[in-house]
Amino acid sequence: MKTINDNLIRGSRAAYLIGIGGSGMSGLARILKHLGLSVSGSDHKETRVTQELRRSGIPVHIGQKSVNFGDADLIVYSSAIGKEHLELKEARKLGRKVYHRAEVLASLFNHAETSIGILGTHGKTTTSAMVSHVLSRIGANPTCFVGSEMLNYDTNIVAGGHDYWVSEVDESDSSHEFYAPHYSIITNLEPEHLDHYGSWENLTDSFRRFLEQVHDPGLVSYWGDDPTLRMLVRESGKPSVNFGFSEECFYSAQNIRFHAFTSEFDLYESGLYSAHMKLSVPGRHNIANALATLSILLHLGFDLEPVCEALATFKGTRRRMELKGQTSQYLVLDDYAHHPTEVKAVLRALREGGKYVRVIFQPHRFSRTKNLYREFAHAFDDAQEVVLTDIYSAGEPNPDGINVDWVYQEVLKAGHPHVSVVRKEQILPYLSEHPLKDGVMIFMGAGDIGEIASEFVHSLDVCPSA
Repeated sequence: MKTINDNLIRGSRAAYLIGIGGSGMSGLARILKHLGLSVSGSDHKETRVTQELRRSGIPVHIGQKSVNFGDADLIVYSSAIGKEHLELKEARKLGRKVYHRAEVLASLFNHAETSIGILGTHGKTTTSAMVSHVLSRIGANPTCFVGSEMLNYDTNIVAGGHDYWVSEVDESDSSHEFYAPHYSIITNLEPEHLDHYGSWENLTDSFRRFLEQVHDPGLVSYWGDDPTLRMLVRESGKPSVNFGFSEECFYSAQNIRFHAFTSEFDLYESGLYSAHMKLSVPGRHNIANALATLSILLHLGFDLEPVCEALATFKGTRRRMELKGQTSQYLVLDDYAHHPTEVKAVLRALREGGKYVRVIFQPHRFSRTKNLYREFAHAFDDAQEVVLTDIYSAGEPNPDGINVDWVYQEVLKAGHPHVSVVRKEQILPYLSEHPLKDGVMIFMGAGDIGEIASEFVHSLDVCPSA
């Protein structure tokens, strides 16, 4: 893949987005409308997102069984749209400008005055949201694109000016290679998306190509406790700074303290005390995200005090330890975590808050489960109770007969005292028959487990969160 240097929307009057209901596509739709284009789109089913798009003045056609783009001169499609999709084939047949979502987003991003790209295996959504929130709160008027709804704004975009552009950058399909940021945060790097890359070496080579495209002079901020990232950044020769829990990192967190759903720590810069920080989100992983945010914004010259004040008001993002509801006995949370490292980080955060934890986990994709099932063995160690359910296929075939029992057997062999498998259609009856007396019930996974969490909240005497 090559960096997108052209302004792909130049000369366009009307954009049509195929698969507009996805989180990435809906955000892009709102940004294109903010930039003055007439925007419409289609999706295969009605959702809360498509309804919200209509309310914001963006028409959405449901069904995708006919061609509805009219005279739109810019057609954008998502990764969920196959080559044989009716509207995509017709747009190409008619010679319309047709681009993937990542190409259009990278084109806009690469023409910003100051661009900040955030990528990595874990934490990029929350870190992108933190940077976006702080810049918005301190009056920098950024334009921001995040992969999940920010709870402070009830949307995944901030439609601001051209001076600062913040974007979560997806590396799952190599599309991060379209981007050429002024500043970049790499939260971490693990062997993920190997169904696309084929090998760890191909994945790291792709990150090498991305680093070559960071503006010079620019800055790369990276997780300093990761030896692979240290090597890649050093090889790139780009100006850099690192963050982490080690005192050797330029930005580090020391004297960490956890509370039920908040945390606090002392910020050290180059080994010297700088400030006491408070966060309204829990867990060590969110402290790491805050360090990443600080590393870029302080380098950009923003004053520490207002940045700290803004970070303290950050509420999080949708499906990242999101409070769905609560009873007098327990809380119901929903989380997108699907990689073993993410699962472990979230459950550790809940343990550090002193809660009894029951987790209902839905593995994501047969290919991912095949690659990572052994790593789930100790991912649930910080949960007292583990309920596993059927793998969410995301449309993948399953020639190897992979199923949730692969994960179950690993967790069982690792010695977890309370793990079970409950088929998806039986989750609600199971939870009704086995009520939680105290603590936290958390639904986890990148599939449709969040919909089951919503059903659970509405099926019992549970107060939905505000």
